[in-house]
Amino acid sequence: MRILMRMVGSFAVVWVIMVLAFPAMAQNRIIRGKVTDDKGQPVVGASVSIQAVDSKTRQYNTKTDKRGNYIYMGLPAGEYRVVVRAQGFAPEYVPSVRPTIQEDSVVDFKLTPGPDQKLPFELTPEELEQIKKEAEKIEKRRKVSAEVQALFDAGLQLVQQQKYAEAIEEFKKALEKDPEQPNVIANMADCYSKLDKNEEAVELYKKAISISPNEAALYTNMGVVLSKMGKMAESQEAFKKAASLNPGAAAQNYYNIGATLVNSGKTEEAIEAFRQAIAADANFAEAYYQLGMCLSGKLETMPEAIKVLQKYIEIGKKPDQIEVAKEIIKVLEQSIKK
Repeated sequence: MRILMRMVGSFAVVWVIMVLAFPAMAQNRIIRGKVTDDKGQPVVGASVSIQAVDSKTRQYNTKTDKRGNYIYMGLPAGEYRVVVRAQGFAPEYVPSVRPTIQEDSVVDFKLTPGPDQKLPFELTPEELEQIKKEAEKIEKRRKVSAEVQALFDAGLQLVQQQKYAEAIEEFKKALEKDPEQPNVIANMADCYSKLDKNEEAVELYKKAISISPNEAALYTNMGVVLSKMGKMAESQEAFKKAASLNPGAAAQNYYNIGATLVNSGKTEEAIEAFRQAIAADANFAEAYYQLGMCLSGKLETMPEAIKVLQKYIEIGKKPDQIEVAKEIIKVLEQSIKK
């Protein structure tokens, strides 16, 4: 009898252990997967956030290993979204995953290069409202785009006929339908400049820049107008900004700076600007010509002026200036001999 009781007691202990273990087993829900880039290569160290959809605070975090794999075990029952972020890649997410105890939930990701940014569910109500407004604006612009283009084309045809006042009116009509067209605004500014209404032109260029602040050509054109107005310091700043935005056109902008400095009587500073133009483009012929002219004014810089002008004769495209360069070289050589 005592032996039987011991056996029953032992059985009871085993049963209690099994009962206690069963809830832990029920919690063993798993989400796992692999994170690769757009070329199929594993993304190492990507942050994986498993977020409970019904809670703003309950989330479980892990990272990918050297093979791009991740795993998280022991998730409570529920609905989750899985978010992946990695440096140099745009974030990605899966909105709804319901892991079960029967099998692992496999959630793979393929990331594409891009900046980190907020995902839709991370946006504030204010941000969502702003996105809605932007979408409405884009749709409105889309609906009138054909009309705007027709008016713009009509304005360009009038520009070709040198009917600048009439062209301005067509551009104005286009901007009434879509006021945020920097190309239309810039062409209208150019018309005002050709009519010697430079103040109006500058204001329009500034407006175009406020819409498209990284467009180098807008700064270049505004710099030209400011130079015409005698605003040399502002002109130089505009050309410098254009050069920084578009290094491919830096030579032209440094040349423009040199020209404004020559007009201001600042020859030494102009020399440096023309040198920068040549450094940006070794075949910028006009920069050699203007540099040679600036260097020809002093005895100590005359030898360099001769070399620079000889380079211009080799690559220059303007016959009259080539002849001038030849004559200046003769004069400089005689001056040096004396």
